[in-house]
Amino acid sequence: MKWFAGAMLLALAMPPIAPAVAQEADDPVQWVDPMIGTDGDGHVFPGATLPFGMVQLSPSNTRDGWKWTSGYHYSDTVIDGFAHTHISGAGLGALGDILLMPTRVAGTAMGALDRPGSGYRSRFSHDREKAEAGYYRVHLDDADVDVELTTTLRTGFHRYRFNGAGERYVVIDPIHAVGDDHALESAIEIVSDREIRGWRRTIGSSAGARTVYFVARFSQPFVAAQLTEADLPVAGRQGTGAARRTYVRFANNVGQVEVAVAISHASAAGALANFRAEAEGQGFDTVRRAAQATWAKRLSVIRIDERDVTKKRVFYTASYHAAIAPNLVSDVTGDYRVEGKVLRSKIPQFSNFSNWDTYRAVHPLLTIVDPDKAGGIVASMVSRHRDAGLILPSWEAVGHDNRVMIGYPIVSIVADAVIKGLPGVDPASAYAAIRASAFDRTKHSNVYDLNGMDGYLRYGFVPADVASSVSKTTEQNYQDWTIGQVAAKLGRADDAALFAQRATGWRQLYDPASGWLLPRLADGRQAPMRRDDWGDLNRHYVSGNIWAYSAYTPHDMAAAIRLHGGRAAYGDWLDRIFTDTTPIGGEQHVDLSGFVGRYGHGDEPGHQMPYLFNLAGQPGRTQYYVNRVLREMYSDRPGGLVNNDDLGQMSAWYVFSTLGFYPVAPGDLTYQIGAPYHRRATVTLPGGRAFVVEADGLSPRNIYVQSATLDGRPLTRSYLTHAQLLSGGTLRFVMGAKPSGWGAGVADSSLGAFDDTAPVAVTQRAPWAPYDPVDDPRFAVTREVTFRAAGGAIRYTRGAGVPTARSTRYAAPVRIDRDTVLRAAAFDPALGQSTTLERHYVRSLLKGAPAGFPRIAIAEDGIGYGAKDGAMLIDGIVGGQAYGDKRWTGRVGDITATIDLGTSRPARTLTIGYLDDAMNGIMPPRRIEVLAGDDPARLVPVGQRDIGPWGGVTQRVTRIAISLPGRAYRYYRVRGIAWGDLPASLKPPGRPSWLFLDEINLQ
Repeated sequence: MKWFAGAMLLALAMPPIAPAVAQEADDPVQWVDPMIGTDGDGHVFPGATLPFGMVQLSPSNTRDGWKWTSGYHYSDTVIDGFAHTHISGAGLGALGDILLMPTRVAGTAMGALDRPGSGYRSRFSHDREKAEAGYYRVHLDDADVDVELTTTLRTGFHRYRFNGAGERYVVIDPIHAVGDDHALESAIEIVSDREIRGWRRTIGSSAGARTVYFVARFSQPFVAAQLTEADLPVAGRQGTGAARRTYVRFANNVGQVEVAVAISHASAAGALANFRAEAEGQGFDTVRRAAQATWAKRLSVIRIDERDVTKKRVFYTASYHAAIAPNLVSDVTGDYRVEGKVLRSKIPQFSNFSNWDTYRAVHPLLTIVDPDKAGGIVASMVSRHRDAGLILPSWEAVGHDNRVMIGYPIVSIVADAVIKGLPGVDPASAYAAIRASAFDRTKHSNVYDLNGMDGYLRYGFVPADVASSVSKTTEQNYQDWTIGQVAAKLGRADDAALFAQRATGWRQLYDPASGWLLPRLADGRQAPMRRDDWGDLNRHYVSGNIWAYSAYTPHDMAAAIRLHGGRAAYGDWLDRIFTDTTPIGGEQHVDLSGFVGRYGHGDEPGHQMPYLFNLAGQPGRTQYYVNRVLREMYSDRPGGLVNNDDLGQMSAWYVFSTLGFYPVAPGDLTYQIGAPYHRRATVTLPGGRAFVVEADGLSPRNIYVQSATLDGRPLTRSYLTHAQLLSGGTLRFVMGAKPSGWGAGVADSSLGAFDDTAPVAVTQRAPWAPYDPVDDPRFAVTREVTFRAAGGAIRYTRGAGVPTARSTRYAAPVRIDRDTVLRAAAFDPALGQSTTLERHYVRSLLKGAPAGFPRIAIAEDGIGYGAKDGAMLIDGIVGGQAYGDKRWTGRVGDITATIDLGTSRPARTLTIGYLDDAMNGIMPPRRIEVLAGDDPARLVPVGQRDIGPWGGVTQRVTRIAISLPGRAYRYYRVRGIAWGDLPASLKPPGRPSWLFLDEINLQ
């Protein structure tokens, strides 16, 4: 109540900018607080938008950093302006298209962050800021302007009230961007004294290469307009440049100005068509009323009867956040852009698919509350394959697949839609699209390394030489299972059997001693891994989440329970995760948060875990942990989310869980029952039916289900079916203070009665690959290379292609005396051919050194990636194209590494690699310098390579060789001179870049 009273006082202190929108006595819009999640790491924006709309009109205070990925963070005190596109709650930063800002300052210079008033930026206070569903307002302190925002689907509406005397300006800044979006070019046209049109062209790792078009029309004529280039005035009323902006001036007697801004991702004509369809003749108040009426209709689909106003604010805000994305990207004409091509569609097109997060709860929730919209979104997804000829996207932002996450999680969303028979989804096209995704070898994560599909298709699991192998295995196994479910529904028996088998590959990673799923190499050996260090865990699991991914078998739970030794044993193993507080060394991943023991609610792959106790016959534990997460991980404060909302997934989990059920495995048509959190909730279903959840005796102590009825008939099962839910009815619980035996019978879970200790088939699907028992590929002068394999005949090639059954059969160690590439594979008459071992053996002065050498030391502090002492620079393991493969050494600034060979030895060549990935802030070095000598305090230059001019945006690894004089030295120092600040063409220009180096060798 203290927070509520404070909020009311602040609201009373604000000036009455606009007439209040009439609300019902319990209109859910009044309970929505878009500020929830703007602090901490929630990453949501507070501005105005419509459900699934194209425009997210919100303030930007875009300091660079993790907390500002939505363009706004509650901790900030400065507003840059109001941009029309933002991503809600993501772990990546992008968009921020077409910024407008009222100001008293002539010009388009934003000004310095530490000197508000030096440009059009302005300070503000939360005391004079308010956010509602479909509406936002704030007072700009430096400009003394009151700003209000609202939207239609494709148009943002601004209203500015200039207080007091002084000049009145509005800046239009197309260059502004959020996160890794980099503006390359912009254009402005002054059409009349009320209208301005233009566009901006950008590139970024999150949203790709794209162009955004706009039409802005003011309610009042402006008396002057000035174009600028790089903030300097330029003549004319239209023009294009690298940093073209404009500002307009209104007469000093103008008190209030409205401006409507329509955007398009496809064309200038599309922006104009959107304007004419949605903004022509519309005023701010009319649009605001329509926006809030739209939200009232959307939020009324699930109504709760709740006395606790905090719970009401959290619930309705979660419902609001779960309905922001995906976002419309097609114009009223049907035009939309995907991967650089403009296409035309007869159905609305959507994007901003954070599939790895949202397949778990956002999309399943939408299939219940709005199956038409859910089907339309899925039809849009399917069109990527059918109409655009693409593999379905992994993580798509405004038509660009940024491939930031792992697996092919979009297939779960599509498969669930087909299985549920959602309107607008063509089963044949949908199946063709999801099946193609399951064989794709091209979509690799920009953060989490290669997809590992070569090994996955052979073995059923991703081998551990690929980063995040366990996470990729379990996610793809589940996704394959959903494809198999669709195949079975469509009568494709062969495919159904194929994908059912593929879905069980995780079993080969199961470790009976610990119950964990552990990384396994293609040669069959378990990968070495410390379980008490975040560095090792982060290598093999997304965000180091060994606990979540060891429990991520939602589609194969009978096998998981059997492998653990039965229901009771599985439940106890799972409970130990929730009670484990053992410290983990190293740097914890930023996404892993919201802990209950080792369960981290802030990271999505564990969201099903509290509900798995149901399947082990222990629903009381599900009820306890779900209730605990609801109470501890959500609040009505700005920091009320424990981590990124991830386009609504954290919020959708809350909505489902407070209703009392959750979709653990979308595609199986069941929901695991937890316990209700409100005394009554009503879900309005299509056709006017209603599903009502009631809780008799519910209280903060009475959180356990004692009994349940469905339409008056006893319900002992711990799950609901999708058909039961859509049929409507009343699910009534009787609650108590202690766990009961409700739902604990062997036949009460969705698995039904089964022998929980029966053996589980764990099938090897291909021969284990050969391996070299010596991990290091370097050698001093000569080397005898030994290959081993756990079965099958080994065949190899020397410097040629992939081995075949006709290649040389390995019978004895292979002798080499120079740099050599060897490839080997195992062949078995029954299992076929293994994956290929490929190793580049190199001569190296770093081998054959005295005992205890070589040694390496880094001169600088602040190594952000890799071992702090630089050991990974000389470990023989070569970094790949993705900086997240955990093989690189990275730092903001120079890197100076000194290698001590232990004795003087002559070197003629030094080789080293560097990474160029400007979209992630990684620039190539300006040059590499080599110094040498026998006294580390008196080293002399012996070699250098200037890298040359930057070649533009790319993502590649370059390995160079530097000639050395061949004299004997004990110490060799390699100095990578960092590029320095990011170039002006990159955003944010002037930010120091990262330098990533790997694998120094001396020959």
